[in-house]
Amino acid sequence: MIQSLLRSMEILEILKENSHKYSIAELAERTSLPPSTVHRILQTFCDMNYVLRDDSAHTYELGPALISLGRAAASNFRIQNAAAPILRQLSSSTREDTYLIIQSSDKGLVLVKQDGPNHLKVVEEFGYEMDLHCGAIRKVLLAYQSEAYINYYLDTRLDRPEAFPQISRRALELELEQIRRDGVAVTHGEYVHDAAGIGAPVYGPDNKVIASIGLVAPYSRIPNEKHLEKLMEDVKNAAHDLSVMSGSTKF
Repeated sequence: MIQSLLRSMEILEILKENSHKYSIAELAERTSLPPSTVHRILQTFCDMNYVLRDDSAHTYELGPALISLGRAAASNFRIQNAAAPILRQLSSSTREDTYLIIQSSDKGLVLVKQDGPNHLKVVEEFGYEMDLHCGAIRKVLLAYQSEAYINYYLDTRLDRPEAFPQISRRALELELEQIRRDGVAVTHGEYVHDAAGIGAPVYGPDNKVIASIGLVAPYSRIPNEKHLEKLMEDVKNAAHDLSVMSGSTKF
């Protein structure tokens, strides 16, 4: 499987070199693959619009599907760079670990993590994924999805034996409604024992939620409700700043 993937990526790398359109014979020669293998790979890419076939010349070139893929990657890269100083400031002011999380299929993926001065020993590093209903920072992403997607998620993701945390449909619906009303999510001991999670939405140029910013703080460092409210406000302000930097006109 890995070898097949490497062969496929090698063909894409050749096609992106210049504006030249390649025939199967040329690609087979460049990759040292049998023409039949090259043909199968190209057919799969054509079906996905990653590659276009010129029927008159029997040649191939990169397709339009790669444009949207590149845009998505560029967008993530831009928000990653923009988020770094904001997370550093948030970690400095709150003294807690802070995160930027984006949606990846039905999970939330850690795109950036900034350790705070009082670093928690939590296994939540770059690339770590968990269900969208796990923890405040991920629940924010779920709360601002379309009604159709939320219904799909509630119908298909909660009853799985491996779903974490285990929660009823109605309870989660109420939580998501609360998040949308407050513009911030707070969970207690849901993901990290004896700790609170706080998350807020980050908006993009079309004023849709593209990511979430948040932190995890142990109860031992939250002496009272006033301190919790201050952390919530800090997270919301950080999300606001990143939204503005991402081109949102919502505020």
